[in-house]
Amino acid sequence: MKQALVVLALIAGGCVKSNAQQCGELTCPTGTTCGPTGDRCYDTDLVEACSARADGEACEVPGLPPSVCAAGVCQASRCGDGRVTGSEACDGTDFDGRNCMTLNFYEAEGLRCTESCQYDTSACRGTCGDGIKNGNEKCDGADLGGATCFDAQFYSAPGLACNSTCGYDTTQCGGGHCGDGIINGLEQCDGTIMGSTCAELGYAGALSGMSCTGTCQYASTSCSCSAGRCTPGTQRCECTKFGCGCVAN
Repeated sequence: MKQALVVLALIAGGCVKSNAQQCGELTCPTGTTCGPTGDRCYDTDLVEACSARADGEACEVPGLPPSVCAAGVCQASRCGDGRVTGSEACDGTDFDGRNCMTLNFYEAEGLRCTESCQYDTSACRGTCGDGIKNGNEKCDGADLGGATCFDAQFYSAPGLACNSTCGYDTTQCGGGHCGDGIINGLEQCDGTIMGSTCAELGYAGALSGMSCTGTCQYASTSCSCSAGRCTPGTQRCECTKFGCGCVAN
C-alpha cells in the first residue's frame, strides 16, 4: 500500500508544479498549486483531478459537485467552501489574489466577498468616477480641485470640465493656448506664426530667421549673426570673405 502511495505521489509530482514554486508573480501557498497556465494558484486537488484529462472531460473532487475540466483545472465549485472555482470571483477570505487596488481603486484595503461569491467593493476607497478628486486624478466629475482653464494652459478661465478618465475636458475652454497656431495671450509667436520680423525688432542684416520655442516665445537663436546676436538698433550683421560679424550701424 505504501509503495502504491509513493508511486501516485511521484506521478502527481511529475504532472503538477510544486506549490513552493513561483506562479508568475505569485508564490503558491500550502495546499495550492500553480495551474497549467502558470499565472494563477489553484487548490491542488482541483488541478490533480484534471492532470490526465482533456478540457471538457468530467472530473470529480471529494466534497464538491461533479464538474468538467477547463484549462487543466476541475471547475467543481460550491460557494462557501472557501476556495475560488468556477464562476466565483471570491469565496470567503479567498480573493483569488485580488485587492481593491487591482480592481482599479487607489488603496488596496477594503475588498469583501458577498454571499454569492462576488466582489463587494463598497468599502474600497478612491477610484475614477466616485466624484472625488484623488489618486493621480486631475479631476473627478464636478470636482475640479479648484482648477480652471488656466491650469490647462488656456488664456481664459471659464469652461473647464472633467472627462470619463478623470482628465481635463478643455473643449469649452477659450482664449487660445500655446500650440494652437494662433498668437494670443502673451505669446510672441506660435509654431511657425511669428508676431514680428527681425527688422521690426531692430536686427539688421541678420543671417538667421525667426524661430519659436515651445512656450510661444522667440527663440534666443532668432536673428543671430554667426558670431552671435548683434545689439538691436545700434549694430548690424555684415559678412565678408573672412566671415560675419556685428558692426555699428
